[in-house]
Amino acid sequence: CALPICFPAGLPSASVDPALLAKIGAEAADDLVQLIRAESVNPPGNETRAARVVVELLRREGLEPEFHEPIPDRGNVSVRLRGSASASTADYDARDPRNGALLLFAHLDVVPANQDGWTVDPFAGIVKEGYVWGRGAVDMKGALAVQIAVVRLLCARARAAGLDPARDPIPGLRRDLILTATADEEAGGLEGIALVLRDRPHWLDAAVALTEAGGMTISAAGRRIYPIQVAEKGFARFALTIGGRWGHASMPDSDSALIRAALVVERLAAPGPVRLVDENRALVDALRAALPAAASARLDALLAEETFADAAPSNAAAPASGCAPELLRALRAVLRDTFAPTIIASGIRSNVLPGSATLTVDSSILPGTTADDARRAIAERIGPELAPHVDIRLTEYGAAVSNALDHEILGVASAAIRAREPEAILMPAVAPFATDAKITVPAGIPTYGFSPYLLDPQERFMERFHGV
Repeated sequence: CALPICFPAGLPSASVDPALLAKIGAEAADDLVQLIRAESVNPPGNETRAARVVVELLRREGLEPEFHEPIPDRGNVSVRLRGSASASTADYDARDPRNGALLLFAHLDVVPANQDGWTVDPFAGIVKEGYVWGRGAVDMKGALAVQIAVVRLLCARARAAGLDPARDPIPGLRRDLILTATADEEAGGLEGIALVLRDRPHWLDAAVALTEAGGMTISAAGRRIYPIQVAEKGFARFALTIGGRWGHASMPDSDSALIRAALVVERLAAPGPVRLVDENRALVDALRAALPAAASARLDALLAEETFADAAPSNAAAPASGCAPELLRALRAVLRDTFAPTIIASGIRSNVLPGSATLTVDSSILPGTTADDARRAIAERIGPELAPHVDIRLTEYGAAVSNALDHEILGVASAAIRAREPEAILMPAVAPFATDAKITVPAGIPTYGFSPYLLDPQERFMERFHGV
């Protein structure tokens, strides 16, 4: 195990009545259906629809959630449960590492869902074959439903003791627990969690926070791996304008802006060198220690590769090395800075050679890489002969964030998994994408990704983020 194992005596959830746990689990699935049906595609967002669902679910538990809508239709919601530490002192410090608050936070917005490839209405919240299907089921209304279920369990514990969960300390809870759900994460959080931090800082005031993207199972070499997110890559998004010569399509040549754009796309698609920042070094060391020789050899090949040509298709079975395709793709992504062309536009008529093209590039950057570094890397990949024809403009930027590799919460999360699966392989991970930790970590709140799911070995969970 690459993470510390420490847990207070006794596992709190071990004492939960199995019948109550099953009931709350079923309610969580129902909550997820409601959240998916509260369509909150960003842009434009409309997160108030989903926020109102959360408010109603929390009120049913006798709680008094707060609602904040600094921008019309971009709603946010939060609730706090009290622990014994805040109840016993008037000067409770929510940031105190020993007994400060624990923040669970989620985002309410989702990305658009192109109907192509879907076999259900992505906003109907269909229950089919034991799963809830729909946009947001994975990213991240499913995790929000689980967080609400945790709150529901604690409220049930309070009521069983004859207490009011809205006002009285929850039995057995030392730290305050805050649940906060915000708008706009998919567009950087500036119109969501950033405004909450400005206007309602107590909604985020905690010693440590947990959010999405960690604790889900990944199968490799017959073992189940549980990555726990300790860091996440940053992003630097660029608009490239590519110049060319307008002309008649009957006389094509290489001066076409579209031809040049195609060359730019091809050159940006190269994977680039591996960078073993501290978090990645810890991940690689943990994998080497845990996996058998064949899988470790495949890992070494990944560290040395210069092309993605051997990447397995999304529906492929695990290769002979025993590493699942989604694990290989995730490792490729987190071990280097990546540059992904995502949108290209050019041309005005079918018989006109375009003299201009635009290309959107999404770069995902490791800790230590700046926006200027990313811009230089793009220019180097494009090459000196194309560079005079390409203007590179930064449109969005978010720095990578990192957290301590020895925080107590990692031991708690690891022990919770090990209590159910003693042979689990636990390891620190770098998320290849951005979360609202971009806001909370700079605000001084250590933030880790832990939204655990025990998945079928054939489930390609990571591929469903922004997918079908």
